Amino acid sequence: MTVCPSCGRALRRGYLFSTKDGALSFADEVPGVFQNAKHAEGFVKLTGMELGRRASAEAFCCNACRTITVRY
Repeated sequence: MTVCPSCGRALRRGYLFSTKDGALSFADEVPGVFQNAKHAEGFVKLTGMELGRRASAEAFCCNACRTITVRY
């Protein structure tokens, strides 16, 4: 189990990605380009709308303290 560096609670594994409208989001899996990202399991909207492409990175999300951890 991976723990949050901020609060010590369990982190949820998933992906940080941009949606079709360019908003930055987190979900358990990166949805397909033709899927509505809002319906992805574990979806969390992180930013507002921005024009751009869909990029993703494996990440961990703490719902308790709203921390996202990304390894690169």
